[in-house]
Amino acid sequence: MHRISKFIAILSTVLLSVYNSAKGADPLIFQSTEERSQLLELFTSQGCSSCPPAERWINQFADYPGLWSEIVPVVYHVDYWDHLGWKDPFASKAFTQRQHAYAEERLIRQVYTPCFVSNGEEWRGYFSKDLLPKSKEIAGILQARAENGRLKVSYSEEQPLTLNVAILGLNVVTDVKSGENRGRKLEQQFVVLDHQSSFSKEGKWTLELPSIELSKAERFGIAIWVSKRGDFEPLQVTASWIDSHHFN
Repeated sequence: MHRISKFIAILSTVLLSVYNSAKGADPLIFQSTEERSQLLELFTSQGCSSCPPAERWINQFADYPGLWSEIVPVVYHVDYWDHLGWKDPFASKAFTQRQHAYAEERLIRQVYTPCFVSNGEEWRGYFSKDLLPKSKEIAGILQARAENGRLKVSYSEEQPLTLNVAILGLNVVTDVKSGENRGRKLEQQFVVLDHQSSFSKEGKWTLELPSIELSKAERFGIAIWVSKRGDFEPLQVTASWIDSHHFN
């Protein structure tokens, strides 16, 4: 009788494991509402002493009920403060170039950190403790499906558009050993780990999801938005939590 009970317990464990594996293999499907969501970008650096307060402020959206549906925060780490003694492990030259492109288009006054951009335009309300701008603009529906390392996206208003895909790391903790933030433990959310863009004439895309170093964050998110070619203003944006098994 004892052997039978033990066998049943082992069999139950195996079946539960198989069930969980099958469940984890389900595709990730998400989409926007008809109202345009808000894309909030922050350009920051672990080597910038004035950045941690801005990061703590944007971190609060991790618990916001409207996260991913009303507001999609993405945090780009730039590399131009790396010379101050601490090389930001999340900094990218491509992210610095993105901020410079904003400046070249005169969408921000200058290149600096912390720098907020709301739906393609500089937002300095953080410094004066203003509320974020809100709009009730009606936009198209942006739909996405992630499965087996691939991402399929479509936009309801068929037209030539650029798709942006950002993989975000959440619950990221870094002990800074040198530089302006030496001795600080930085807790950061919405850190952009990978960003890619793709153009489509029909508003439909199929992309390979990147391979992500899973040790870089405790949780992951995926943010997608579409805009007209050469334009930084998003027509629509949506996002979701994403599990490790969806990546390559």
